[in-house]
Amino acid sequence: MHMVYLYFRNQFKASKNGLRQLILIHIFSFLLLFLFETGCYICGCKDYFLWLYRQLTFPSLYPLLLQRPWTIITYSFIHKGFIDLFWDIFILYIFAQKIPAITRSKHILRLYGLGQIVGAIVFGMLYHFSPPFKGMATDLTGPSAAIYAIMVAVCVSMPNLRLYCFFFSLPLRYIALALLLIALIHLPTQYAGAYLAQLGGALVGYVYGKLCKNDMQNQSFFSTNAHGIHRTYMSVKVTKQ
Repeated sequence: MHMVYLYFRNQFKASKNGLRQLILIHIFSFLLLFLFETGCYICGCKDYFLWLYRQLTFPSLYPLLLQRPWTIITYSFIHKGFIDLFWDIFILYIFAQKIPAITRSKHILRLYGLGQIVGAIVFGMLYHFSPPFKGMATDLTGPSAAIYAIMVAVCVSMPNLRLYCFFFSLPLRYIALALLLIALIHLPTQYAGAYLAQLGGALVGYVYGKLCKNDMQNQSFFSTNAHGIHRTYMSVKVTKQ
């Protein structure tokens, strides 16, 4: 047990382990909730679990949100089952491991946080302003909005990246486009809130990716010019000699 504690402590002390930290938090929160739910079920007090679940998921009604504002952060670490957890971590890993190529590793947490917050805000606005959904009581769970932010940011800043799997490779932007298309198709359904949250996260990723791409181009421009100036200076120096 002490070794497990040391492992977790080392992972969270390291400044460049943003992706690993996110994955560990997701796994740890899922296991804790699963064990608590199992214990409540065995003891015949499942209402306690339902109460805790509601305290962690993001509500669609603003009066409830005012009672539990922390849910704008906690909701993204709540999973409805092991399959959801697996796919969320899988997609997060595929795209987030590319983040250090466009910006600093620690920015994974920043982009993740921006995506989940904007996704929650868009979700709440739908159930507050849209006539078909206004006043409906539901909850938002899972990291989809945050994952879409990371996914789109990577695809916008580096559109030619490919996923290599067994005997074929697939451009990551095609995976992103397919997932975005699925979200758009589901907007006219009862699950519109969750898919609109994903698109809100995607918007964050698009803006973030554009900024990173411009920054990368500026760095390339300045480094190229600096190299050219250095070569010119050296040639002039040699000529003088």
